[in-house]
Amino acid sequence: MTRIQLDMPEEQVKELDELMKETNIATRKELFNNALTLFQWAVNAKRSGRIVASLDEQTGTAKEILMPVLENARAKSFSTKAS
Repeated sequence: MTRIQLDMPEEQVKELDELMKETNIATRKELFNNALTLFQWAVNAKRSGRIVASLDEQTGTAKEILMPVLENARAKSFSTKAS
């Protein structure tokens, strides 16, 4: 088992705690595990050439999430396939 320790500004800690309350997550470890699962899903989707987006069910409109790290995963995937 590896221990990971993070130093964060108090404001970010408050945001994490609010997310935990809103989603009924009991521990920061559980929050981290859920965040990691979502991030892995998004990276895998980008590697597959997919767009990661949020869909408004009422209007059918979608908004793509734009994160440089996801674009990095997509670019790396394409460069690996080209090699």
